[in-house]
Amino acid sequence: MSDRIRTAALALLMLAPAGAARAQEDAEGAGAQDYQKLMQQMLKSGSYDQGQGGGWDARLKVVSGEVLLKPSGSEAWTKVSGEVPLDPDDAVKTAGDGVAELYLDDKGALALGRNTLLEVGPLDQGDTSFSLSYGSVAAKIKHFLSDRFKMQFRTPSAVCAVRGTEFALEHSQMGKRTSVAVYDEGKLAVTPLTEDSAEGQEYTLEKNNEISIAPDQKRFRVSPIARMARYRGNIVQMRSRVLALKNWKPRTAARRAALRDAALKRRVLRRRIDKRGGKGVRSKRPARGTGRKARPVRRPAREEPEE
Repeated sequence: MSDRIRTAALALLMLAPAGAARAQEDAEGAGAQDYQKLMQQMLKSGSYDQGQGGGWDARLKVVSGEVLLKPSGSEAWTKVSGEVPLDPDDAVKTAGDGVAELYLDDKGALALGRNTLLEVGPLDQGDTSFSLSYGSVAAKIKHFLSDRFKMQFRTPSAVCAVRGTEFALEHSQMGKRTSVAVYDEGKLAVTPLTEDSAEGQEYTLEKNNEISIAPDQKRFRVSPIARMARYRGNIVQMRSRVLALKNWKPRTAARRAALRDAALKRRVLRRRIDKRGGKGVRSKRPARGTGRKARPVRRPAREEPEE
């Protein structure tokens, strides 16, 4: 094997640690023609992936209305606009007129409906989770070729495991009922939760079916989509969003931090703190001609003309 081919093989092994031992044996005994075939096999098997071992580059985009973000470690909600990078343990809340979308690299797009509270959990590709306290989410997630990708959505009434699906999920805070539907692609593993958060029997939800779950229910039935049909339009939009994400460009950590600071108005807050601390405060302009405060000029009383 030539030095050029050997170098390329080693670079491939560094990017694809899964199955490295087997790939190394094949690469050492492969010729120039076999190397290209080996690379194609690794791409098809999913063992070659530049994003392996990393976290999602999650971004929130405000579509319309009022959308609030509570960053990790804070109790304050901030109104945001445009596109904002998301971190683990962030929370997003939409008002009665608010609509937002959430993107996960070029692999997924989620539509957040009005009056929705979504909490972001871990964003590692091997352990991703979201918690829907109330409201609705409609999502298109690409099918994952590797078992190492794991994603789930939790509500107070159910847990949904995602492996590549078109689905919608809603939870009514008043009725404590969760409804889930799978549309034209994929499937979900749905596990009901009791009032004390104990997990019940798992149900597999196939395409074009839905299920409705409440904590006080004892029996659940999978049925053709009816109640959740109103989210089909959102699913069609998310399909087009995922197609548009093919030109996705990752951002550096510094760039993400700068965009979050700008969105959360942290720079403005720092300026205010600096001014209160005495920095950047302009001194009062002294009176003209002297550094002392100017004294008022006393004019003599006007004399009345004698008659």
